Amino acid sequence: MNGAAIAVAPEAGCRALLPGHDFVDAYQVVVHFPGLEARPAADAIIKHPPGWIKQLMATRNGVVRLFRLKTVEIGVDDPRSSQRTVGGFPLVAQSPQEVVLGFDDKHLDFRISVTVLQGPAATQVTVSTVVKTNNLLGRVYLAAVMPFHRVIVRHLLEHARFNQHQP
Repeated sequence: MNGAAIAVAPEAGCRALLPGHDFVDAYQVVVHFPGLEARPAADAIIKHPPGWIKQLMATRNGVVRLFRLKTVEIGVDDPRSSQRTVGGFPLVAQSPQEVVLGFDDKHLDFRISVTVLQGPAATQVTVSTVVKTNNLLGRVYLAAVMPFHRVIVRHLLEHARFNQHQP
């Protein structure tokens, strides 16, 4: 288990991922794993969620299907899909320092940014979430999921096994 994930000010770069966004937050953990790059960090955070998070996402998927919104099976990458994903989330951009995931939907657009800042003995890993709502449904959805979002992101950061996801 890593140290406690703390809320930090989102970087200016992540704010630019969705111009006109309605919500942005960021959580960070310091891991004693120098040289960690963004893709292995994103894999460690997203690909192995605990059962309670999978169940919350399954419940979410059941509800949003009623509104014909997109679903995500967290932790699962479909090898048959033509779209590259990380833990079920579409890959938007990737560099050694940042991985951006997300998609646009009828109710809202979102991006998840996983960034790494390497130091001599440790790496800062930051997960930022940026959301732009598109209508009333998006605003209601965002308000409903926000308490869960905060708990889930912190838990995933604090419990990620970064040392098991190096190439």
